[in-house]
Amino acid sequence: MRRNKYLAFTALGFFLTSCTGVMSKNQAALVGAATCGVIGGGAGAAIASEHQHDKNLGAGIGIGAVTGALICGGLAYLLTEEPKPPPPPPPPPPKPTPPPPPPPPPPPPPPPKPAPPPPPPPPPAPKVERTIILDDVLFDFDKSNIKPDGAAILDRLVVFMNENKDKKVSFSGHTDSIGTEAYNLKLSDRRWMSASDYLVKKGVDAGRVSGQGFGKSKPIADNKTAEGRAKNRRVEIKVN
Repeated sequence: MRRNKYLAFTALGFFLTSCTGVMSKNQAALVGAATCGVIGGGAGAAIASEHQHDKNLGAGIGIGAVTGALICGGLAYLLTEEPKPPPPPPPPPPKPTPPPPPPPPPPPPPPPKPAPPPPPPPPPAPKVERTIILDDVLFDFDKSNIKPDGAAILDRLVVFMNENKDKKVSFSGHTDSIGTEAYNLKLSDRRWMSASDYLVKKGVDAGRVSGQGFGKSKPIADNKTAEGRAKNRRVEIKVN
């Protein structure tokens, strides 16, 4: 009988050791009760056989099975540890550090400075009027006909006018103080017109030639002397 009890407790100890951490408490209690119930039933049968009580064999088996089931089931429930939950999954590997953003592109170079405006053109040179005074070289006293020496001077003026098409010429006729004012005014007109006609006949455009008679109103010398009156009988030529 002691041997059977020893076998029962040895089986129980082995069972509990093997169940720890594998089964839950309820599962260990059920398996322990079933296992020890079988062993207890066998032990009960063995005890009944030793006392040669055939009538009590069934009762010994039942009592041994129930007793073994209760003892082993209760001990298995009390001594069995709940299985440890599985360890949590390892944390996911850290995401790789994103590469640093590329450096911003360098700013575009500033636009080139506009070229400074060209300097204003220089002002046109002031028109220079050249006045040529031709006295009695052109005309005799009380005459408007051009003398040969005067014609030579006008020929040089024609050459100049033909070489400088942008130039214009203006004649002004003058007389000395001898004679009436009306007569001298007409005489001065005839003199500048005579010089103008000479240039036009030589090829100078008439639109570039103009003139006016002033009579004796603008003397340049003393009319009391013959020399002064000779200077006042003149034609002034202005080229511009």
